[in-house]
Amino acid sequence: MAAHPLLQQPPAPFISAAMSLSSYPFAAGFFSQEAAAVLTLDSGGRISQASPRLAGLLGQPAAALPGRCLLEFLPLIEKNRVQELIAQAAAGQVLGEESILLGVQRPRKYRLALFPQLADNRITGVYGVIGAAPEAANGTLLAQQQLYSVIFENMNDGTFVVEVEPPERYRFTFANRAFGRTTGLDLPQVIGGYVDEVLPEPARSVMLVHCASAVRTRQPVEWQETAEYPTGKVTSEVTLTPVLDETGACCQLVGIVHDLTRQKKVEEDLRASNERFLYAIKATTDALYDWNVETDTLYWGEGYEMLFGHRLRENPEPFSRWADHVLPAERLRVVGGLRHLAYETTDWHWQDEYHFRRADGSLAWVFDRGYILRDEHGRPVRMIGAMQDITERREAEQRQRLMGERLFRQNQDLQQFTYIVSHNLRAPLANALGFSQLLTQVAPDSEVFRQSLQNLHTSLRQVDDVLMDVNTILSVRDQRGGYRPEPVALAAVCREALQSLEPLLESCGGQWQCHIAEELRLPGRRAYFHSIFHNLVSNAIKYRSDDRPLRIEIGATAEEENGPTTLWVADNGRGFDLAAAGDAVFQLYQRFHSDKKGRGIGLFLVKAHVESMSGSISVESQPGVGTRFVLHFNPAGHEDLPH
Repeated sequence: MAAHPLLQQPPAPFISAAMSLSSYPFAAGFFSQEAAAVLTLDSGGRISQASPRLAGLLGQPAAALPGRCLLEFLPLIEKNRVQELIAQAAAGQVLGEESILLGVQRPRKYRLALFPQLADNRITGVYGVIGAAPEAANGTLLAQQQLYSVIFENMNDGTFVVEVEPPERYRFTFANRAFGRTTGLDLPQVIGGYVDEVLPEPARSVMLVHCASAVRTRQPVEWQETAEYPTGKVTSEVTLTPVLDETGACCQLVGIVHDLTRQKKVEEDLRASNERFLYAIKATTDALYDWNVETDTLYWGEGYEMLFGHRLRENPEPFSRWADHVLPAERLRVVGGLRHLAYETTDWHWQDEYHFRRADGSLAWVFDRGYILRDEHGRPVRMIGAMQDITERREAEQRQRLMGERLFRQNQDLQQFTYIVSHNLRAPLANALGFSQLLTQVAPDSEVFRQSLQNLHTSLRQVDDVLMDVNTILSVRDQRGGYRPEPVALAAVCREALQSLEPLLESCGGQWQCHIAEELRLPGRRAYFHSIFHNLVSNAIKYRSDDRPLRIEIGATAEEENGPTTLWVADNGRGFDLAAAGDAVFQLYQRFHSDKKGRGIGLFLVKAHVESMSGSISVESQPGVGTRFVLHFNPAGHEDLPH
C-alpha cells in the first residue's frame, strides 16, 4: 500500500525542536524519555501507550493510562473539538500547534500535535505530542475558557454553534449537553455534521430558512417550533445570533434552544382544566367558588348571580363580601368556624347549613361544602366549594315538622276535650238532668222545688262555661295557621293590655315596669300578644303574696336584627311547686292555688298563642319567691314569615 500523501508533510516546528522525528514509527525508547509528553491513541481516542511525562501532567501512573480515553482528562468545552481532531488525524491529517486545555480540576493551556501512526503503510492509530504553551496563554485566555466551559455546559437551555460555509451550508461546530438532553441527538454525530443532515423535519427546513435570514440580515432571528426528536415531541423557542468576521460577513451562528415542552403541556393542561371548570359552572345550578386564601378573595361561578341575585362588580371579590350576606345571628358560627378550620386545623373538608341574604333582601337556606388545598406544611392555599340553595327542601321539612307538631297538638286537644266531656261537662250536665227530673215530682211552691231550680240554674251555668271554654279553644286552634304575621310593637301592646288592669294593681298596691324598647318589633299577631300580656299579668295580680307589695317586671331582648327574641314576665308573688306540677303547668283546667277562683284556662291559652306564632314558653317558679315566664321567638324560623 502506498504511503498516505499527507504523511509527507513535515511535522510541526515545536515537535521538531523537542526531538528528532526522522523515522516512522516511533521507537519504544521514545516513550521512556522524560522531556516529551507523548502518547498513542486509537481512532476512538483511547490511550494505547503514554510517556512518563504525560502521566505526570495527568497526575496518573503511566501503567494506569492504557485503555482510558484522553477525553476524560479534558474540560467539557474541549471534548468535542479534540474528538474531532483525533478523527482527522486517524483519517490521515497531520495536525500541529493546536492549543488545548488539559486537566479537569485545574486545567492549563498546552499545545497539541497529532499525526497518523503507520504500520505496513496502513493507519493503525494516532501519535500525539503535548508541549507547554506560553504562560500568557495560561492567564486570561485560560480563565475565559474555563468561564465559558462552566457557563455553556451548565446552561439549562440548549446551546450550539454552526459554521457558515458556502454555498449556504451550516455545519455544527459545538453543542452543549442541554442540547443533546433536549433533542435526544447524539452529540458526537451532531458535531461536524450539517444542519440538513442532522436535524429531523420539520425542524430542518425551518432552521435552514432562519439561518439564511440571519446571515443575510446580520440580525438575530427568533421563532417557535414543534418537532419530533428522539426524545419525543419537543416544543422550543429558538434564537439565532450571527457572529461577524473582520470584514463584516457572517461566519458563525450562535443558537439558543429554550425548551417549552413542559411549559406548553402545563398551559394546555391548565387550559383544558379551566375549560372543564367553566363547563361545570355552566352545567350546575350550584354557586361554585374558589377561595384564594393568600389574597382572601372569592372567585364565583355563574350560579352565584343566578341563585342569589348579587351582581359581581368584580370577580374575584373580597371574602368579606360573602361573609356580610350571612345572617348576622349565624355569622360567628359559619364564617368564624370556616376560618378556624382553615387556619387552626389540618382538616381538608368543611360543610355547613346557614341563612344567606339574597340581593332582594330575602333569606335563602344554603348547604355549603368545600375542599381545602394545603401546601406541604399544611397551610391553607385555596378552597374549592359550592353553595346549594336548599330553601325549598328546608321549607318542606319545616312544613312537615309543623304538621307533626299540629298533629301532636291536635292529639293533645282531643285528650283535653275528652277530659272536658268526661269531667267538666258531664258532671254539671248530669246534675242538670237530675234536678230537672226532680222538679217534675215536687210541688212548685215547695222549698225543695225552689232549691232544685236554683241548683239547675247553677249546673246549666257550669255547662255554659265549659262550652264557652271549648269555643275559645277551638277559635284559637282555627286561627293558628290562618294569618299572615305583622310586625308588632311589643311595648305599645303591653301598655294597652295592662291598661284595664291598672285599677286592680292600684287597689293591691302593686307596681309594674316594662323594659321593652319602643322600637322593638316582633312578627306575629297583635291580639295574641295582647292576650299573653293580659293573662300573665292578671295571674300575677291574682296570685300575689300577702307578705310584700307586688312587683311585676316585663322585658324583652333581641340578639340581632331579625334574630331570636326573648320575652319575659316575672313577679314576686306566691309561686308554686314546679316539681309537683311537672308537665301539667300549661294544660287545660290546671290550678295550683285552690283558694282563688278560676277555671285554669289562662296559661293554656298563653301557650296556644305562643306556639301559634312559632314560639316556645317555659316557666320558673318557687313557692314564696315568685314566678317567671320566658317566651322565645325566632323570626327566621316562622312558618309564615316571608324571608
